[in-house]
Amino acid sequence: MNPAETLVKIAVVGAGLIGKRHVSLLHNAPDYNLCAIIDPQDGAKKLAEEVGVPHFHELKDFLSSDVDCDGVILATPNETHREFALICISQGLPCLIEKPLASNSEDALAICEESESSGVAVLVGHHRRHHLVSRALKERLEKETLGKLVGGQLTWMLKKPAEYFAVGDWRTKKGGGPIWINLIHEIDLLRYFLGEIIQVSAMVSNAIRGFAVEDTAIINMRCENGTVISAILSDCAPSPWHFEGGSGENPNISETGHGGLRVFGTKGSIEFPSLTEWHHKDDNGHWGTPIFSEAHPGDLPMGDEVALTEQMKNFADVIRGKGQPLVGARDGLQSVRVVEAIHKSVASGSTEQILTA
Repeated sequence: MNPAETLVKIAVVGAGLIGKRHVSLLHNAPDYNLCAIIDPQDGAKKLAEEVGVPHFHELKDFLSSDVDCDGVILATPNETHREFALICISQGLPCLIEKPLASNSEDALAICEESESSGVAVLVGHHRRHHLVSRALKERLEKETLGKLVGGQLTWMLKKPAEYFAVGDWRTKKGGGPIWINLIHEIDLLRYFLGEIIQVSAMVSNAIRGFAVEDTAIINMRCENGTVISAILSDCAPSPWHFEGGSGENPNISETGHGGLRVFGTKGSIEFPSLTEWHHKDDNGHWGTPIFSEAHPGDLPMGDEVALTEQMKNFADVIRGKGQPLVGARDGLQSVRVVEAIHKSVASGSTEQILTA
């Protein structure tokens, strides 16, 4: 393996919804070489034939082959992440692991420790941090453009089709559900923007779909800096208020022009991802004085595969030893801990504390 070569050779393990997007990106971009697809499903072999790369049923078969590879994307079910990641790391292969890093914090911690002890890097697929608009909001918050942070309000409400569950019945069982599958993306952004989350209190319902997992949830969170956050999510209620609708980044979800996050500070508030800011004329303004809106998006494209493309650039730099993961394994671990705490709160009916060490 020679990561110094111009074309970085990357294999994709798992050819589901997100795996196919990675395959397409790698196949169509001139800066990378898609070197293999690993997935036991029949459709994966056909996909490999279409893009002209070798196909393997199992990861062990690929690793014992003579296919040259510099890094691996793991887009497999959550419960496989620990096993596959540790195998790849033992082979010296940097990994881009799709979110969540693992299906539980014990497995996530094992990946972190193996990566750190071996020096083989792990990038976690919380790709939304790679949007330029995410970096723009982060910069505004760090400069305290909104003043001191007060709180955040997150809405993620849309309706998934029946076939979404029919083709992946794991989504109806423990480890599935919109908290693990969807909210964890938002958890990563909330931590990135507002601070480390240290407490959660949550209620869920499965009254609409009747699955073993939730279809709707309400969560309250507290950050270590004192910022508080409220969140509501559901995958059975049509609405325009979700990150996908505001960004147009997901080809399977219609763009609505409305995002799902609002951040509040002592000098103003801002909507994300539109970056529409609300503030009074001066810092002495209050509820009795006019409030104005101002948009700050600039030239920040969000549609198509912008974030996945930027993430792949980051992964290539990591493989070449020219950069660090924007979302490292420890970040992935912490988001898993938050989601675990949410489920513990549901079970206990109490506020749960979150380990940050």
